[in-house]
Amino acid sequence: MKKTLIVYHSRTGNTRHVAQALARRLDADLDEIRIVQPMGGALGYAACAIEAIAGLTPALRPMRRDPTAYERVVIGTPVWFWNLSSPVRSWLARHRRLRGRVAFFCTMGGSGAQRVFAAMAELLRKQPVATLALTDAQIEAGFDDRLAAFVQSLQTPRRVVRVGSATRGRASKPAGAAA
Repeated sequence: MKKTLIVYHSRTGNTRHVAQALARRLDADLDEIRIVQPMGGALGYAACAIEAIAGLTPALRPMRRDPTAYERVVIGTPVWFWNLSSPVRSWLARHRRLRGRVAFFCTMGGSGAQRVFAAMAELLRKQPVATLALTDAQIEAGFDDRLAAFVQSLQTPRRVVRVGSATRGRASKPAGAAA
């Protein structure tokens, strides 16, 4: 079984930038979640908001890698109107049988990370070993320290370690987790 796969969706490039940096640090494979009908411009932005708020699941293009072949899958999403992006929602709904550990990261304008992480865990029926929330401003200012903390937290399989603006680096145990 291979070590780590990072899957992500990115509309503006911020989530892609974080995914690529994370893949370099972890020496991980990388795969992008892409929708069949890309949405660009102002109308695309509005459509993305509606899909995210309504919890829709758009059709996805085939992925290059099989996530069940990995020990750990790190899933990245932008936050769209305080909700999980619809392409990542589609991917999670399709991959509910992941056997390995999972971790989540998100990029956002300002808030919504906890809601998005809860939706991701619910769709997968699995708690992440770590989460990372980055705002657009943090990405622009440089996020190496937060990324390093996230990578380190991936070594802690029984605790959820949140890194980012939403929880300021505090750790907490998921409901039902062993000590």
